[in-house]
Amino acid sequence: MTRPSHTADSVKLQIFSYRFAKEILEHANHAPAWTEIRDTVANAPLFIWPGKSSKNARLDVLQKVVNTYFDRKFHIDLGWEYHPFATKIPNSNLRADYRKNFNGLKVQSEIQFGNMARWYSDVFKFQAAYSESLIDVGVSVVPMNSLATRIDSNVAYFERAMRELPSAQLSITLPILLVGVELDEESTVIDVSTSGFGTVGEVNGKGKEENRLRIVNAIVGGNSITTVNASSPIGDKPRTASGAAEEDDEE
Repeated sequence: MTRPSHTADSVKLQIFSYRFAKEILEHANHAPAWTEIRDTVANAPLFIWPGKSSKNARLDVLQKVVNTYFDRKFHIDLGWEYHPFATKIPNSNLRADYRKNFNGLKVQSEIQFGNMARWYSDVFKFQAAYSESLIDVGVSVVPMNSLATRIDSNVAYFERAMRELPSAQLSITLPILLVGVELDEESTVIDVSTSGFGTVGEVNGKGKEENRLRIVNAIVGGNSITTVNASSPIGDKPRTASGAAEEDDEE
């Protein structure tokens, strides 16, 4: 296991390598895997809506828009499989976030900016997929605590995950790269409240995936957030291997 390290671009990354995951991903045979992961996460903007919560003024990060951004980058731009099954169990609906084969190395990535309980579920999905030879290594992307406290209460965060993952070394047997995300002075922050959407519920609410796609696809396309509204083009939608589009309303 390696000590945390960081690289900076739009956001700062902290790295914890469990069972030599980083060394595996950086091997010459698989180097494009780490390059895609690092560049995608390091260049991700942060989407905020100041005052999104009337009960906690500190909360401003729009987790669902962040998720939609990673759907766009990993799946549509880089060709990672979207929501593949995490097990071969018949009729199981257990799905991963993304998976891709890099010269024989099967990598599964989970983006977790939600509740800590979902991070434990992500680790289970890694182990289930690894046990059935669906993957060789897992990548778990979580916020640092300083960022997690701006999303919601009891959100998964790097420092806690880094403490707890090694304690399960006898049961969690696959390599996992833990990636922590935090802001610095170079970070790109997009204030979605300056868009044409009048309330945070129009963006962050259940059933509003198309509006989140409007925002993300516009930003990726180089447009200003101030030009985005409910009549903006939706753009590309992520699709599973079956060709079905899925709405992500994970909290």
